[in-house]
Amino acid sequence: NGKEAVDQTKVGFVLAKEPPAYRLLTVPVFDDSFTIPPGDPNHEAHALAEFKEPVQLIYSQPHMHLRGKDMDIALHYPTGESETILSVPRYDFSWQTIYFESKPLALPKGTRVELKAHWDNSANNKYNPDPAKAIRWGEQSWDEMIFAWVGVVVPRDTDPAKVIAKVPVARVP
Repeated sequence: NGKEAVDQTKVGFVLAKEPPAYRLLTVPVFDDSFTIPPGDPNHEAHALAEFKEPVQLIYSQPHMHLRGKDMDIALHYPTGESETILSVPRYDFSWQTIYFESKPLALPKGTRVELKAHWDNSANNKYNPDPAKAIRWGEQSWDEMIFAWVGVVVPRDTDPAKVIAKVPVARVP
């Protein structure tokens, strides 16, 4: 309200008597090698990563920029079975939502996470900064991304660098 006020905030911490047995890691799934052609109203790309350790998947957070239309996140198990765990049919850059699973998903080592996304790089997309331009991966909002943060729980002594590995995605010419 613009008026000066006094605040006496207090914060309390409780320290565990022993180190926790598990920890939460946030790991990235992405592909930075795509190109969205100028004017393409429905360009599709994929990103793929593989868990190198067993994990408990807690949440996922898809991320794209202004041309993003939709994104699905699927799991492909070592058994050959697959399931879609998240479908965002109308992606909105303004939301940046984290989607929590109703219960942790136990994923065995070798489970792959696949992102499938579509972008609208046409003049019909009112948020598109430049429909005449080919768009690649970039950090700025006028660039694009196919990216998701995935929250996983692992044993405390697990090396974070060895939890997930990017898998190259084959390109269709």
